[in-house]
Amino acid sequence: MLEPNKTYSLRLSDSSEIICKIVSSDSNETIISHPFSLIPTQQGVQLLPAMMSADETKNVTINTNNITMYTETNKDVIASYIQASTGIVTAPKGILKG
Repeated sequence: MLEPNKTYSLRLSDSSEIICKIVSSDSNETIISHPFSLIPTQQGVQLLPAMMSADETKNVTINTNNITMYTETNKDVIASYIQASTGIVTAPKGILKG
């Protein structure tokens, strides 16, 4: 099923989509860290914390039955997710010239 320490895009039973890192998953519950929601704006899609009032240092538990679809997150979106969840800006891949 969902592999620990990988970043996934999850579609939940209420049709919301979240991006998160999987801590653990079994047939009953899935424990995730740093869940972010995708919000469409005039400037494009933005990432916002999925639970605004939650302690962002704590893991979140969701009922595995509420996950209707999942896939590993697109690499471009992962870079934005890392920046949103940690503040770290990843450098674009390419040849450094100096």
